Amino acid sequence: MQRLPWYAALQTAVQSVTWPQTWPSLADYQGLLDRLPQPLLTASGKPLRVVAQNTDKSLDWQQGYEPRIYLQGALQTRLESWHDCFNVLTWASFPAAKAALNARQYALLAARAAAQSGAVRSPQQDVLTQFDESGVVVLCADTRLSELLLNFRWKALFWEHRASVRAQMRCFLFGHGLMEKALAPYPGLTGKGVILPVCKDFFTQTLAAQVSQTDELLAQHFGNEQLWRHPHDLAPMPVMGFPGFCVANECADYYDDQRYFRPGRGTKP
Repeated sequence: MQRLPWYAALQTAVQSVTWPQTWPSLADYQGLLDRLPQPLLTASGKPLRVVAQNTDKSLDWQQGYEPRIYLQGALQTRLESWHDCFNVLTWASFPAAKAALNARQYALLAARAAAQSGAVRSPQQDVLTQFDESGVVVLCADTRLSELLLNFRWKALFWEHRASVRAQMRCFLFGHGLMEKALAPYPGLTGKGVILPVCKDFFTQTLAAQVSQTDELLAQHFGNEQLWRHPHDLAPMPVMGFPGFCVANECADYYDDQRYFRPGRGTKP
């Protein structure tokens, strides 16, 4: 967890935890959740429990991954898996948001089961899954910066307005799949993002307070049924462009590399 700012949002949850030198056990993960200041509950009010993965594919839909979390509080977790490790840590860091996301997924699965639509996934399920796996939350106090980000103006944003980005924009990784990829960053590493407006004083708060407020804002965002309709609603987030995310981006030429910073559809390179 020393690779700030990639894993900045996880710092508060893990700072008081002592795990073995090898991989954590399910009991270690559960101990992390049990030490949180507030009990970690699903949207249905069930305490979250870390359990072994269920490999029986013959069970009905209510025994699937998301329904078991919502109905039973059972978070299926594989041992010796960075992917699942980061998922547990994200639950510990963004408990309200993860619970709200799970509730949306469960509602969509229940509706699909009632309609007997089989294995056909909806765009709403796809966008929620993409964010759960590759999500990036950008907190921003200046709409001009948000517009540059949404319009693929990477160099203008990250280099020409670098001081403003440092002062009025912050990026937290949310997707546990993206966190796993960040262990070995590569050209083109991109997240799926949402931009949440905040006041300027957000950036004067402690890291723990910023993460807590982000959790609340994101949970509210997931609770809005008019949002999260299609994968296109997510904005590409080239996280390696944010100041501090890699040493190479301290040079202006870095932002000319289209392996990292691709032009948007309909724009000129």
